[in-house]
Amino acid sequence: MVFITADTHGELERLTDRKLKHIKKYDTVIVLGDFGFVWDGSARQDKNLKKIAKLPFRVLFIDGYNENFAALEKYPDTVYHGARAKEICPGQVYYIKRGEVLEIEDMKLLCFGGADDYILDVFSDYPPTQADFDNCTANLEKVGWKVDYVLTHSPSGIISRFLNLESFVTGNLFDYLDEINHKLEYKKWFFGMYHKDKYVSPKVQAVYTEMYQLGE
Repeated sequence: MVFITADTHGELERLTDRKLKHIKKYDTVIVLGDFGFVWDGSARQDKNLKKIAKLPFRVLFIDGYNENFAALEKYPDTVYHGARAKEICPGQVYYIKRGEVLEIEDMKLLCFGGADDYILDVFSDYPPTQADFDNCTANLEKVGWKVDYVLTHSPSGIISRFLNLESFVTGNLFDYLDEINHKLEYKKWFFGMYHKDKYVSPKVQAVYTEMYQLGE
C-alpha cells in the first residue's frame, strides 16, 4: 500500500509514531515536501536517516520550499519505479525529482516538488525552472495525460487563490500547475505546503500530519 503525508521537517516521530503500526513491510510512505532529514550533514541527521532506513516501510519524498538542495545533489542519481530520483538510503529512502511519473502498486503518480520563488527562504533558492516544466510535460505525454494521483508540494494557482482569498498570488509554478490541470486526467490531487489537513474538494486534498492511503 502507498500512504502520503507532508512537511515532516526532520521530526523523526512523524515516521516512527506507534499509530503508524498499520503501515507494514513493503508499504511506501511519500512525504509531500519539506522532508527535513537531508539538511546539514550533522551527526543527528545521519543518525535519523539510519533509523528511517530501518523502518519496515520505504520512504519517498518530493522537495518543498524548505530544502537544502545542495545537500540533495550530493546523493547518487538513480531511477526508482520509472521515476528519476536520488538514492538517499539504498533500497529505503528516495527523493523523487520534479515532474516524474512514479509507477508503483499498479498506480501512476505524478510527482512535482518545489514552490514559486516568492516564498523561498535562504535555503530554498531553487524554484522550478522551465526545464522542470518541460520534463513534466514530456512525461505526461508518455502516459497520455492520465495518472491516478497528482502529488505536489505547492497547490495549483486556482487552489492557492481559493485558500488565500485575502491575497492574489501568482507564479510560474502556480501557472504551470493550472495549465496541466486543464489537460490531465486524475482521481485526486494531494499537496502539502500549507501545514493543514484540509478537504478542499472531492478531487483536491491539503495534506499535513495525517496519513492518507492511496487507492482506497
